[in-house]
Amino acid sequence: MRPDDRIRTVSFARGLTWLFNASSLLRAGAQSLVGIGALWLMISMLAIIPLIGQVTLAVITPLLTGGILIAFDQISANGRPTPGILLAAWSRPKAKVVLLLLGVWTIIGAMVAFSLLASWLGTQVTEQELTAALEAPENLGAFIERLQGGPGLYAAIGVVIAGLMGLYFATPLVVFGEVALWPAVRASFKAIVMNLLAFLAFILTMIMLVVGFGLAVVSIVGVLTQIPGPLGVMLSQVIILVLSMALQITLAGAQYVAFCDIFGWSAK
Repeated sequence: MRPDDRIRTVSFARGLTWLFNASSLLRAGAQSLVGIGALWLMISMLAIIPLIGQVTLAVITPLLTGGILIAFDQISANGRPTPGILLAAWSRPKAKVVLLLLGVWTIIGAMVAFSLLASWLGTQVTEQELTAALEAPENLGAFIERLQGGPGLYAAIGVVIAGLMGLYFATPLVVFGEVALWPAVRASFKAIVMNLLAFLAFILTMIMLVVGFGLAVVSIVGVLTQIPGPLGVMLSQVIILVLSMALQITLAGAQYVAFCDIFGWSAK
């Protein structure tokens, strides 16, 4: 059966539940997910290597996402995944190749969006004006207010949205169904188009989660920065990294729940 034929349409109300159902899986597998999150965080440190590390991380991110989706699948079946499950997709030769190609797809999409954005920005301001605004943050607000929308900006936004739509369900389709690259991307895009109301509901709940996350980070960092010396700054950075990883895992859990709803997947 083609992945397109498995797509189901779910309601707006169902989209509201994805994050809540993901939180249930988080509680059920909390002990396992702590170790998986720690390993994911360590691998994410590749990003501190200029260019090479950032490109490498972008390419392997679908593989890591596939691993966390497999972990949620095992938790859903009352299993207890080990941290090594994060790298489980590496042991699936067919899926591994397609997931790496999805990583390349992400980089290409980002480059296209950036070039469109740069082209649009070039019609708005000169290089000297942009440099001056970046060097004087207090003038950045006035600089942004001067910008006007245009085809380049809208095209860049469209490329980003289309890329995310094609990637969102492609990863679980490849991991759980070993679907080829373009059928997976096409089915992912089609599934989201057919479930726009459910995704609108999901985005609303996600915004609330991110706002709450931001407020929590600001509150905690505000307290820690009162600690004299470099200790407060170091603790703040650690807290931000840990909470960011927790948010990333939560969103991956919601991705798994949405995939199960729309494509009828069940770990059992």
